[in-house]
Amino acid sequence: MTQFSSRGTRHRAPGTGGSGPRTRIAGVDAARGLALLGMVAVHIMPLRMLDADGSPAATWAAAIFSGRASALFVVLAGVGLALLSGGSGSIGAPKLAGVRRSVAVRALLVFVLGLGLGMLDTNVAVILVHYAVLFLCAIPFLGMRARTLGIWAAGWLALSPFALYLAAPWAMELLDPHRLGASPLPEDLFTPAVFLADLLLTGYYPLLAWFGFILAGLCVGRLGLSRPPVALAIGAAGTALAVGSKALSAWLLEQPGAFASLARAANLGAEELAVSLVTGQRLGNAADSGWFLAISAPHSGAPLDLLHVVGCALAVLGAAQLVCLALAALLGQVGEMLLWPLTGAGAATLTLYATHLVALDLFSDVSAPLPRTGLFIIYAVGCLLAGLLFKFLGRRGPLEALVHSVSTTLGRSK
Repeated sequence: MTQFSSRGTRHRAPGTGGSGPRTRIAGVDAARGLALLGMVAVHIMPLRMLDADGSPAATWAAAIFSGRASALFVVLAGVGLALLSGGSGSIGAPKLAGVRRSVAVRALLVFVLGLGLGMLDTNVAVILVHYAVLFLCAIPFLGMRARTLGIWAAGWLALSPFALYLAAPWAMELLDPHRLGASPLPEDLFTPAVFLADLLLTGYYPLLAWFGFILAGLCVGRLGLSRPPVALAIGAAGTALAVGSKALSAWLLEQPGAFASLARAANLGAEELAVSLVTGQRLGNAADSGWFLAISAPHSGAPLDLLHVVGCALAVLGAAQLVCLALAALLGQVGEMLLWPLTGAGAATLTLYATHLVALDLFSDVSAPLPRTGLFIIYAVGCLLAGLLFKFLGRRGPLEALVHSVSTTLGRSK
């Protein structure tokens, strides 16, 4: 959830505070804000429910955000890393070495925070430990240019789902992980083989596949997002990829015997399986069917799922940047101010992500009887108001300021 510098815009943070970031790409922050709201939605809202006829149905939170919000965060993390390491330009070897040290320190801090947040009673699969490991894995790629990163990203996204499909069952059988998919906890460090297997292969965010999102973000961050034609091209390519992969999945599952094979493997009825393909839940042993590779269910790790969510992420990023550029061009500073709640929240995602998890734990008894939609609105408005405040003051979020200060002091010291 932490983000790195979004430098590259032509505006300066408002207010008189001097501790905030000097310049940011507004579209990146706006996309982060949308991703944050999506994560809050899937953490609060149920993903499935019974309709008026008593039949299972996916909720709006599942249909819009499930799998997509978290993937968007990871892609944007890659964009932030690219901007931190030179963006569409280049930086010298000494500065790049400093950036790599800074990223390593930030990753360590986020790792520790993620272990702490995993101890909360929230029933949320906290992603920060996975983020930290992804950042560490990205360090060797920080000096690469867009073309090389594009090749790496395309290859990783194409091949890693098949490697995951083959390796995950082997890891589960060999290591017998005792808490699959749960938030990583400090005690997991005492069972390193199981811990690594769960992070890489069997967990909620299998890093073997999700590293492709970081590589895609790194590639995009090298393309000059502040230019409207680039933003338009990214958004159009992402839309085509998202729609095309979902359409291909639907066509494959319409082939004779495909849906029935998946239903038998998952031990679900047709209606239940249709809902599970939207929510990503209760798929059970669906991977026992070869048709599993044709689905695009959230968090399934199937090939078309990875392509769909990375396409959605690129589409959102491109659209957000175009909207920000258009408002700034038409209305000047007023146009930028209209987006302050969203861009401010996006610039403080680590703080707001951690805060909403703590609040879900502390106020669980109070919030339990509240309607889920109303509770989501409360949290979403709270995030946007906090973003507006940070933007007005020109300050980083508290956790962002802490991570920046420590990583700058330790990571870039000689």
